[in-house]
Amino acid sequence: MYTTLTRFFDACQPFGYPLLACSVLLLAAIFYHGIFVRPVRLHRLMAAAAGNTVRPLALNHPHEPLSQAVLLLLREKDNPALESMLEAKLRTIVNDQRDGLSLIAIITNISPMLGILGTAWGLVDIFGVFGSPNAQDTISMGISKALYTTIFGLAIALPGIIAGICFERRLEQRATRINELFTDLLARRHSL
Repeated sequence: MYTTLTRFFDACQPFGYPLLACSVLLLAAIFYHGIFVRPVRLHRLMAAAAGNTVRPLALNHPHEPLSQAVLLLLREKDNPALESMLEAKLRTIVNDQRDGLSLIAIITNISPMLGILGTAWGLVDIFGVFGSPNAQDTISMGISKALYTTIFGLAIALPGIIAGICFERRLEQRATRINELFTDLLARRHSL
């Protein structure tokens, strides 16, 4: 297997190792976002808001970002600038949930370009051997070499696209629920 991988990366030269680096970075970004970006704990807060027990929940979990937003709402409920302060806090919470997504998007865009660049590189090698005695063998090897990088680049981009779409969709759903919750809490702020 090691020999096969070595031959594959040799065939992709000089773009095989940059594409390998892209695949490693993509996997790291997906795992980072999927594992280490803590989703906001919205369900407990929504249940507490429905039962009007928001204050004790926020006080019991003061280090959670949404609890900090609720505490801001409770402390500043008579402040006329409360809505803009709360909007800025909630925007920060949603932006923190985007960690790793920009790297996924960058690699998803770069890897097919590197693959196509490798294909063009291989085609230049192919056209450089026309007229030589062993042109047929060299041309077939060159086409094979040119297509390896395209396949590698596309194989990196596909999981990145899928992961990026899934993560963005999940983030949109969270942001919508956060918005609904805090719109409701702002409407009922004097009863809290």
